[in-house]
Amino acid sequence: MSSPFPAPAELLALAPEIALGLLGCLLLVVGVLGRGASHRLAAGLALGAVGVSAVALWAVAGEFGGGRLVLAASFVLDRYALFWKALVLVATALAVVVSQRFVEEGRYRPGEYYALLLLAGTGMLLMASGHNLLVLWISLELMALASYVLAGYFREERRSQEAGLKYFVLGAVSSGILLYGISLVYGSLGTLRLDEMAAAAAAPGAADSRLLAAGWILLLSGLLFKVAAAPFHVWTPDVYTGAPTPVTAFLAAGSKAISFALLARVFVQGLPALAAEWQLLLAVVSALSMVWGNVAALTQRNVKRMLAYSSIAHAGYALLGLVAANRVGSWALLFYLLSYVFVTFGTFAVVILLERREYAGETYQDYAGLARRAPFLAAALLVFLLALTGIPPTGGFVGKLYLFAAAVQAGWAWLAVLGVLTSALSLYYYFRLVVWMYQQEATETTPTPLAAPSLVGAIALCLLATLALGIVPGPFVALAQAAALSVP
Repeated sequence: MSSPFPAPAELLALAPEIALGLLGCLLLVVGVLGRGASHRLAAGLALGAVGVSAVALWAVAGEFGGGRLVLAASFVLDRYALFWKALVLVATALAVVVSQRFVEEGRYRPGEYYALLLLAGTGMLLMASGHNLLVLWISLELMALASYVLAGYFREERRSQEAGLKYFVLGAVSSGILLYGISLVYGSLGTLRLDEMAAAAAAPGAADSRLLAAGWILLLSGLLFKVAAAPFHVWTPDVYTGAPTPVTAFLAAGSKAISFALLARVFVQGLPALAAEWQLLLAVVSALSMVWGNVAALTQRNVKRMLAYSSIAHAGYALLGLVAANRVGSWALLFYLLSYVFVTFGTFAVVILLERREYAGETYQDYAGLARRAPFLAAALLVFLLALTGIPPTGGFVGKLYLFAAAVQAGWAWLAVLGVLTSALSLYYYFRLVVWMYQQEATETTPTPLAAPSLVGAIALCLLATLALGIVPGPFVALAQAAALSVP
């Protein structure tokens, strides 16, 4: 008689998630005992938790790197999952580092904040390995619930309250849509496992099922909300603007990247037989995201809001890898999002350095004369803006180049042309910030960047990664190719 409990080897396979989740809960408990942990101790414990999880991931990669299904085939450990787990840990560590100054100057307990970051990271790790739609939904909700609280972490600030409430309400709606789609897919195919779904959907007559069509469309809609693609983007500008800036960076980089990983796994591995249908829908969404994100960003006067609309446009670019549904698009998506994580964190880290009264430098005037006040910060932000635009020698340029090439190769040349045109359009609002940094004089009210070694270190790391991905992309391309999902 088989044991109802999982084997130790299977628990070892989830060691990174177990370590990060348990240490996050421990930090939460420590944070409410007595006066709680000090700011530096809490940050150190959070970074230590990420380090322990990274060591566990290294051990898991050595043991299960060839790929394996565990826990009744609910989780999969393959190179694709390991790639995203490593990137999630990098994003979580960067979020902790860029949050230190914000937490130290705030009036809130640090243990709670860092514990929520770790729990959100745990959900992301589980999402990377999910091989069952219900498990993926539960993992997504673990990340989302922690993110809702983080978005509203400025409890005494009206904008933060509004951001948390909007994110929660719209997120709950999207989760309901996603769960309803899962139920319809299960009712049509009779399984929630991705490999079994692929086989059932490829059976004669399965593709003609209206129940299945309704299910995958609802499933796709719920996931597109998580990646902030148009027209499912309505929460993004307000949440990005109202949330604490380190949280905004975490949502824009880590949450978006892992949501794309989930989206790709579900549709490339779970529903490849329906590729012709979901490719067309994704192509429309990609075009809408690129156009609306860039056009709306042109009119913004708030820098964080401009970056929010920019992130919608970048969701459109990333979708090109899924629309192409070919080998190049599969690994180009990984390379692009790898670059995007570093560029996004670097950009928001510079914004955080201009922080005052718990909100970052949000107007273009806040950046006036930055090149003379802080030459390194201005140069770093210039490189990040070049990467977001897609100009060499940055990782953003190489990533877009591969995505456009994949789209052309798959016969979606018009989408690639649209991507090039909208990238050119983004030059205006990105370089408007550059003009303020290098051409305008600072005023008495312009905030002066304060010394923050952790933030400067994070910016330097992101800058080096952005340039390395653009100048010597070969090793990173090889890494993405090795980790990419196989495309039929």
